[in-house]
Amino acid sequence: MLTDSKLDAFIKQIQINYSKNLRNNNCNIEFGLPDYEEIFLEMMFKIGLNGDSENLIPIEHFGDGYISMFVMAVIQAIAETNSDDKCLFLFEEPESFLHENHQEYFYKVVLCGLAENNHQVIYTTHSHKMIDIFDTKGLIRLEFDENSKQTEIKYNKAKSDFSSEVTVSQIEDDELVEQVRDYNNYIKIIEPNLNKIIFSRKVLLVEGPNDMLVYKEVIRKKILEITNDAKFADAYLNFNNIAIIPHHGKITALVLIRLCKHLGLDFFVINDFDFKDDFIYKLDFNTENEYKSSNFYKNEIQKIQAYNLKGEELSVTTKRAMITTNWRLIKESKPDQIHFNIPKLENVIGYNKNDKDSFGIWDAINKNETFGEELIPQKLIEFLEIDKIKPIK
Repeated sequence: MLTDSKLDAFIKQIQINYSKNLRNNNCNIEFGLPDYEEIFLEMMFKIGLNGDSENLIPIEHFGDGYISMFVMAVIQAIAETNSDDKCLFLFEEPESFLHENHQEYFYKVVLCGLAENNHQVIYTTHSHKMIDIFDTKGLIRLEFDENSKQTEIKYNKAKSDFSSEVTVSQIEDDELVEQVRDYNNYIKIIEPNLNKIIFSRKVLLVEGPNDMLVYKEVIRKKILEITNDAKFADAYLNFNNIAIIPHHGKITALVLIRLCKHLGLDFFVINDFDFKDDFIYKLDFNTENEYKSSNFYKNEIQKIQAYNLKGEELSVTTKRAMITTNWRLIKESKPDQIHFNIPKLENVIGYNKNDKDSFGIWDAINKNETFGEELIPQKLIEFLEIDKIKPIK
């Protein structure tokens, strides 16, 4: 009765999608109606895995993961076979029972596929694999407010788009050239945990993996020193919903600072200053025009000593480019939201090699019993709310 019918074609499309979703498992799908005596029972799908067309098993006998993948295949088939009617799809935490990698697959292939076919898709999720952090128009962020003791909308700007473009100072023929570049795809590729930003109450942006290693351990030790509770110290950042995200460079830090501001998220950013002398107080300019017209930019920068890894002194153009980036970071954030390690993190913790060796850096921080203002300033302590922790007597 079903042969060569639209329903038969639809079921075949489900079979194709389900096989692909199960990593090209050659599965068979049979659709059947109940007997007359059981006419009020639900219609039944039976599945045969690995090419088995004889021993078919009802879909409800499979685990939740297999059932989720089957539902995914049905949704894909609806999107692929129905080009005229536009549907509204509602999902509640579609990542449930899906492996983390399949969560990202479901988002990119199924949810985005539905949207690209002009269907409307609304879903709730707790998974950072199920969103695109730069697609801010499609995001609504909900958070439990400790003061009001209820869930509130913290972000909903469907009419306000976010741009990941940023001005970059580049050197061409020993001249400083300003260019606008888009870092959207670059940041998403180099930092797989980027989407955790939207699920966090606060965001600590650090320069790279070694910086994350150091600050996670220093924070843990600070908490342990106060509470003498090892488990609480280990889980403190998770408990307080504070994410540490490497930004992988000062230019991309600018993009992520703007993203946090756009999303209304509290943030703190840590960078290497890259100069031995502390002249941060001299970078107090309101506009870039004011900064580049100043005596500091025109004359003082050339007197600042700075060297590359080979021990060669940097050109004035290079120093201007580096200091301009530092100024932009200060300007984009606020004084109480940024900290510079002078000249670099490694020097601050007493690791004076230039090899970026993570084991060497780990040994260095474990040799230190105390960590001062130059590494973890009071403004960072307050941002992390460590100052609010009551000591255990």
